Amino acid sequence: MRDASPLVTAVRDGWRLDNDRLIAVLRPLTDAQLQLRPSPDHWAIWQLVSNIAGGRVFWLHDILGEGDDELRDMFRVTAPTAPVPIEDAGWEDDEAHPRSAIELTDALARTWQLVEDCLGRWSADDLAVVFRRPGGSVPIFTRAWVVWHLVEHDLQHGAEIALILRANGLPTFQL
Repeated sequence: MRDASPLVTAVRDGWRLDNDRLIAVLRPLTDAQLQLRPSPDHWAIWQLVSNIAGGRVFWLHDILGEGDDELRDMFRVTAPTAPVPIEDAGWEDDEAHPRSAIELTDALARTWQLVEDCLGRWSADDLAVVFRRPGGSVPIFTRAWVVWHLVEHDLQHGAEIALILRANGLPTFQL
């Protein structure tokens, strides 16, 4: 692993701790508990976790070209129930196939390994490289922006999961 800056090390270590805490709280959940949601028009816990893991692989693999196709392909679905294009559909978009705690924790562990690999290789210069994504909601960005975006995405959905668990009297975690 490259010598990372103290800031990158702090971000990586804190993010890893949150990922580990999320995995620990998800591991004992039943399929019924993973179906909990704050209201009928919001995602269930399993969908929030799916979106965390799928978001990591989308940005790092599809957009930045990192990781292998096998990891990316594990999130593809053949018949989304959500109104999204098939090429953009992920696990969370197929309500007919909810994911188990084993699948979700494996997805978080495997996508975390991709994050860790990238953060371990990228230098400060690598983080500053500018990417262009024509037609995207963020057309110009850097690797550093992607890292920040993924951290905030994980924290947002992690907070939603923590609230759902707490509201249902289940053990949760602190972000």
